[in-house]
Amino acid sequence: MKPILQSIIAIAFLLPGLAWGESLTTPQRIVSLGPILTEMIYLLKADQQLIANTNYCIAPEEAKNKEKIGSMIEMNVEKIVSMRPDLVLASPLSKEKQLSMLENLGVRVRRTVNPKTFSEMCQLTMTMGELLGKADNARSVIDSAKKNVDAILSVTRSLPKKKVFMQIGIKPLHAANQDTFLNEYIEYAGGINITSSEKTGVYSREKVLKDNPDVILIATMGSSEASGEHEKKVWEQYPSLKASKNKEIYVLNSYLVCSPTVVTFAKAVRVIAQILHPEIEALK
Repeated sequence: MKPILQSIIAIAFLLPGLAWGESLTTPQRIVSLGPILTEMIYLLKADQQLIANTNYCIAPEEAKNKEKIGSMIEMNVEKIVSMRPDLVLASPLSKEKQLSMLENLGVRVRRTVNPKTFSEMCQLTMTMGELLGKADNARSVIDSAKKNVDAILSVTRSLPKKKVFMQIGIKPLHAANQDTFLNEYIEYAGGINITSSEKTGVYSREKVLKDNPDVILIATMGSSEASGEHEKKVWEQYPSLKASKNKEIYVLNSYLVCSPTVVTFAKAVRVIAQILHPEIEALK
């Protein structure tokens, strides 16, 4: 899987070295080195503190207008230093050599790692809120997301479970394996993930055909929508496949599904629940 795809599936906000209750001056000049970092800053209503981000930071719409400092993988160190930030939030794709350069020049850097589950997303959102001086906003965002997820669970947990295969990569074929928020999407939406017991995300078409899922969901991270539609046509060429025979193959919005903020997670669970259980009026 390409590095850029890995960042879309899981950039988030665990901040090594930041202890709960640690007393720090609230940063007022923040540089974000990842699109999901930027999106989180806006969710927490800390965007007035954001002075720059990357070329990939295009959501929300207002993020496009912030000063650009390069890409997630290759930043302009000199430009960042000249902007005199009091905090740089680094993504897992940020080059350690460049981050060390920033630190040697006196710039405060916080490295981030990837959350695996909805629970971790909630914890990390709270940590970001504490760091940015937006703890109350973080609590509000988390509480709202939890309520939305719980509302869906209250409807889906007692429904018949369809077997689901979620494809998130093409070459090689990648699936939503255990201990990931992608697996949680399926389970919370009232489905059974046929790849939940896999230790890695690498899968094969032969295994999918053998498991014969009722539904196939396609979210080709980092690829164009056309790539997802192409994969759909490939699966439709197997008439013995239940999902193909019953026309239960769906291309999902990869940005929605693969962007792990708590708000995006709740929205994605709802979308998938409506696919698996279109008869449920309560979700519409």
